[in-house]
Amino acid sequence: MGVARLAGIVGAVGLLTACSEPAVKPIPNDMRSSIRSISVDVSGLKQSDTSTIAARGSDEGARRGAAQGARVMAGGSTMLGLLLMPVGAAIGTAKGAAEAQPELVVDDARASLRIAMQETDFGELLRSRLASSKASGPVEIVGVTTGAASAPLQDSAGAPVGHVIALEYRVGISHPREVNPKIGIVVLVMAQVQSPDRKEMIHKAAWSYCSERQDFVQMAAGRAAALRAEIDTAATILAEAIAYDLYVNRLPRYVKNSCMDFSDLPSGRGKPAGSIGS
Repeated sequence: MGVARLAGIVGAVGLLTACSEPAVKPIPNDMRSSIRSISVDVSGLKQSDTSTIAARGSDEGARRGAAQGARVMAGGSTMLGLLLMPVGAAIGTAKGAAEAQPELVVDDARASLRIAMQETDFGELLRSRLASSKASGPVEIVGVTTGAASAPLQDSAGAPVGHVIALEYRVGISHPREVNPKIGIVVLVMAQVQSPDRKEMIHKAAWSYCSERQDFVQMAAGRAAALRAEIDTAATILAEAIAYDLYVNRLPRYVKNSCMDFSDLPSGRGKPAGSIGS
């Protein structure tokens, strides 16, 4: 199930990449100029299965190394590359067997990464960052809740909010099927901007975030402190981008290399587009 869910994230991001239209367009000026307040609810899924990260010992290292070596030689699927695939597989077998981490090291790393994913509540992080965000400019975020269809429909004075936004996220660990992979966080957040009574869909957008990639053992060290920090960073950057892109930004945001470039965010915390890996 975990692998299937991560494949779903990658597939959804791939669709965003393949589309010529930007994944995020600002709400049209004539529409957002009349909006004074919004509310948001956050729901989603995370994938915490780490059982396929890295090669456990020399035997699995040899198998993964062979596959890596064959892929490298195949290159652009030229005739020469295809002929050299067995050579690449042989070299990769020896290299993978020699470089693979001991089984105990991999088991400990996988466990630390899995527990960190399970213990870190991305939805709550995104909710709290949005609740305190000022990135929506003159539009006030009057309430942010966790749980589908839970956002308040009125502000504290009892007046209807201008928009109700439903956010649905998917978050997981992206890792190539290599002997000693560099891994990172990948997040997809989809927004449905709705009328105050939720009956009308007004606008849609989707954001794709990829963290910086680190060696899997380093990412797992210290109870996976680096992974936990990357999840927190993802929530912080995405919360700002969602509010800013919908209600302030005048430019669309495109997917680049399966991820988005957030370096233009006003806070300066955003980063250029990374890569989702394979």
